[in-house]
Amino acid sequence: MKKNILIFILAVILLFTPFVVVATSVFATPCQYDETFLGELKDKHTRLSSIKEEKIVLIGGSNLAFGIDSAKLQEYVEMPVVNYGLYATIGTKAMLDLSRSYIKNGDIVVICPETEKQTYSLYYNAHSLWQAMDCDFSILKDVGFSNFGKIIAAMPQFAAEKRDFIRKNTKPTPSGIYAKASFNEYGDIMVERPFNEMPKNYDTSMPITLNTDLLDKEFIDYLNKYAAYCEKQGAKVYFGFSPINADAIISPEEEIIEFYNSLKKELNFPILSDINDYILDSAYFYDTNFHLNSIGALQRTSLLADDLLRVLDKNSAIETEKYDPPVRPDNYFAQNLGEDKNAKYFIYEEIKGGLAIVGLSEEGKLEKSVTIPASAEGKAVLMIGDNAFTGSVLLERVVIESGASVKSFSVGALNDCPTLKVIEIHLEPSALPIDRETIKKMPSDCFVYIPAEKFSDFATDYFWSSMMSFVKIIGE
Repeated sequence: MKKNILIFILAVILLFTPFVVVATSVFATPCQYDETFLGELKDKHTRLSSIKEEKIVLIGGSNLAFGIDSAKLQEYVEMPVVNYGLYATIGTKAMLDLSRSYIKNGDIVVICPETEKQTYSLYYNAHSLWQAMDCDFSILKDVGFSNFGKIIAAMPQFAAEKRDFIRKNTKPTPSGIYAKASFNEYGDIMVERPFNEMPKNYDTSMPITLNTDLLDKEFIDYLNKYAAYCEKQGAKVYFGFSPINADAIISPEEEIIEFYNSLKKELNFPILSDINDYILDSAYFYDTNFHLNSIGALQRTSLLADDLLRVLDKNSAIETEKYDPPVRPDNYFAQNLGEDKNAKYFIYEEIKGGLAIVGLSEEGKLEKSVTIPASAEGKAVLMIGDNAFTGSVLLERVVIESGASVKSFSVGALNDCPTLKVIEIHLEPSALPIDRETIKKMPSDCFVYIPAEKFSDFATDYFWSSMMSFVKIIGE
């Protein structure tokens, strides 16, 4: 009998030990993500929950972080503003759910996700949310019961990553704009962004389609339920639009009109804005098709203020400022550079400020390994364009060295390169953003390889963190 009891006790211990280890790694270890971009969630959530008076709550992704001057908006609308937009990779649903408990009577809620497939869906990234909650696990109470399955499922991986950072003493400390230090007290990116830094003035890896294919029924139903809940609390809910880079749109005008009218018909609450007002000149953008530079953020703030003042019946009393788009200096990208020894392996197309690689030369097609040149023809090589490696049946390895000038991959950069096995990157992750649709075009046995010392930087980077399943350490 005693033996059976001991066996039972041992079985219970073995059953619960893994959970105890995971829970300890999550809750009883020092915060590791407080300096990352996601670490801003704590302060955004605190601001949302602490304002008791009637307020404006803006919910979405990083288009809000990069696209609102909250102090200016407060000045216009004479109400406190909560910029509750952080990162599209977390998911629109997650931000809506986290906000529910703090929407009160008299509040105005504006839902404005990035206008693309993922954010117009019920996509939910529990792993990224764990990272965002790392320094304030009290946020767990607001995630919503329906999400707890995903939250629990993502917990072991998050725990393992925290243990690894602590064991190696490699706590993520990102540099550049994609860091916690870039936010002000309102939750806006405060770092000066003087002009558009994209070589073609738009992110070619993320073309924007504005048609009815974006309208996911489950997502629309969820928005309607969320709005109904908020309205029961006495709040008013509106749908707004993120800023949209005009140069990135591939939909004809009639599709955009149909999209707008269909969205208006399917929502049970009003659309705040005319979508055409938020299709902005590319000069207002910064580094993606939804992130604005500093002047762009002021212009978008004025547009949003006009919309809010109209529904508040104040637009006749207050005149908002308008801002001309900034101009990027002609010499912003390096010019008159020496000829890189690797330049001979590629074919180029001239773009504003430099060159894009658009193919392999006959000599390049004979190589198994090529290195992206920093310059060619005396100009900086800024982009790996569509079909950059098409035509080779030998190419196995592409190297991007730390001194490279390249700033972007086109969505079709990895078209038709069946022998490619290795893309080796020595740049900082934020220096070379890449879209998931681009990287998914790699052959199935191809991976991105990075130096071991950069792994934590890539794993917590705004652009790369959601694509680490495609990334390995050099030498593995």
